[in-house]
Amino acid sequence: MADNSHNPDDILSAFIDSNSDAAVSSFFDIETCVTPPGADAVCIDTHCTSVAPLASRTGFADNERLSERYCYLLDPLPGWPVIERPEVIYETLIAEFPNFGEAIDYICSFACISRHGKVPFTFPPLLLDGPPGIGKTRFAMRVAHLCNAGFDMLNCSGMSGTMALLGSEQGYSEARAGFYANTFKKTELINNIILLDEVEKMGIDSRGGDPYAALLPLLERETASVHMDNCLQESINLGYLSYIMTSNNTHAIPEPMMTRVRMLAIAAPDSSQLDRIVPGVIKDVTKRYNLGNLEFVPDMDEIRQVYRQNHNLRELQAVIEYQIRASLWQPRSERIPYTGSVEKSAMGFGR
Repeated sequence: MADNSHNPDDILSAFIDSNSDAAVSSFFDIETCVTPPGADAVCIDTHCTSVAPLASRTGFADNERLSERYCYLLDPLPGWPVIERPEVIYETLIAEFPNFGEAIDYICSFACISRHGKVPFTFPPLLLDGPPGIGKTRFAMRVAHLCNAGFDMLNCSGMSGTMALLGSEQGYSEARAGFYANTFKKTELINNIILLDEVEKMGIDSRGGDPYAALLPLLERETASVHMDNCLQESINLGYLSYIMTSNNTHAIPEPMMTRVRMLAIAAPDSSQLDRIVPGVIKDVTKRYNLGNLEFVPDMDEIRQVYRQNHNLRELQAVIEYQIRASLWQPRSERIPYTGSVEKSAMGFGR
């Protein structure tokens, strides 16, 4: 159990270098703050809330396969409060996502609550509506990283039933719990941000059920904390999950769900915001390929030309990646300008 005499800033200075992903990962691996198996299901100290998703295995104790697969849900998982100052979170996010100002204020207000109350970071459901390719998915991932929360993603496009949300019935030979069971296993945290991508594209199946109706109880903490999983036949605590949903339009989303979310319209970054976004995209690309020491100067004229064509951040990332490759490998023939993913170029270095 963590020593209550330490304050969050001491924890931060001892375990986290805010600029190091490896240090953040090691912070989440601290075992001394996790209630050991067999202790009370909920134990709260100054810095850490420890909660077991499942309180009992009675509902699937007779099923050897399910007992073996999901026994980890009985172990308490830690939930950490926000340790970084909300002002730093705001400045970090607004620098990378200047078109997300209102969403960033929303997140930072709950970061303040978490930090001051020393409770795990959670917030009511947030729906980000806007055109594709403007950074909604990356924004959700960055929020989780900065606010000491786990992250998982569920692609809603083509989802036409409730199995992913409610689990499948035990009678099926390959019965599985809902998506959240794997989330807890991957993140080893009780408080996770779940990205529901393209939520407007879920469909209703006459046999599989209505995923919108199944999602409604998960969006309110009181009902989510006693969610009944079809496979486990047990109440599982999902009350510490927070949801960021994305949509390209809201016309197909049922009204009952719209009343349970905070909807914010996100526009594509304008040309004046582009220069603020490019450094973050370069950082993402160089991190992906472990090129942190690369001296790279982007061709902003080419970047602006590509961005003006469609205002799509995916294309922006593609042209930056192309420029980095071009800086490392000079074609034996004349350099071929970036032309965009929709245009086909002859075989060679060009896209």
